[in-house]
Amino acid sequence: MHAALRQAASDVGMSLNEYCARKLAAPGPPAVGPASQVVGRAAEQFGDQLLGVLAFGSWARGEAREDSDVDVLVVVDPSVPIVRKLYHAWDEQTFLWEGRRVEVHIVHPPTRDEPPTSLWSEAALDGVILFDPTFDLARRLSDARHMIVSGATLRVRRARTTNLDLSQDCVQRAEVRLVALDVLFNAESWADIVRESQEIVELALKGLLRAHGVAPPRVHDVSDVLEAERHRLPDALVSELPMLIQASRRLRRDRELAFYGAEDLTPSGFYERADAEEARSSARHAVTVVRPHVPG
Repeated sequence: MHAALRQAASDVGMSLNEYCARKLAAPGPPAVGPASQVVGRAAEQFGDQLLGVLAFGSWARGEAREDSDVDVLVVVDPSVPIVRKLYHAWDEQTFLWEGRRVEVHIVHPPTRDEPPTSLWSEAALDGVILFDPTFDLARRLSDARHMIVSGATLRVRRARTTNLDLSQDCVQRAEVRLVALDVLFNAESWADIVRESQEIVELALKGLLRAHGVAPPRVHDVSDVLEAERHRLPDALVSELPMLIQASRRLRRDRELAFYGAEDLTPSGFYERADAEEARSSARHAVTVVRPHVPG
């Protein structure tokens, strides 16, 4: 044990005493198991710039299905640029949690005194904190919950709908936008292809849900709704759901970065041809498999 602790301290450039003190002071996951592995990998990558780690999504709510991932937010200091290469280390190594793949989202902490985004609203309501050494993450999530309760932000719940015109409109617009992808691809505008692909997938999936009696919430990633309402969807589409769910989640992660960038990130320098090809392929596939199941 002593040798293992000494080695761990050396790996992160700390004295043994300092390392042990921090470990004892930091609430987090058990010393072994998948949570510990995920937190350990995040700590190895970001060191003192790691502010917190939490699980959210269907697994955290206890609603995960057999093919559900475990979504994890790795919260880093705002001084850390959120660049594509940060994900490479995670993509090279597969983390499994109860047999489920861990899907990591690297984010900055939510802004204080502003209504939380849909992502942080979900994390605040259902998130399970795995690591929070200063308790700042817990405080920010508490602030977000107070804003939700006070009505500063609205969490839209699923409801039944019979508006078939709207479902048809969603899919028709998704089809038209596929043409725009080719124009953007010829112009080598990789970031815009990623953003446009996200919107195409979102439109196609929301059109599908509406066509089968489900009003999707006003969020950009409807993967959890697809999982929860799969019994309403055509049997012929069930085999396609894992791929559609994955596309919705991955592209949602890129939505804001591809469009707005960040203080230290320019979308045109962040995204590459391979990113655009993958995004365009996901968009084409989503429209192709959804179209037969939306009357129009």
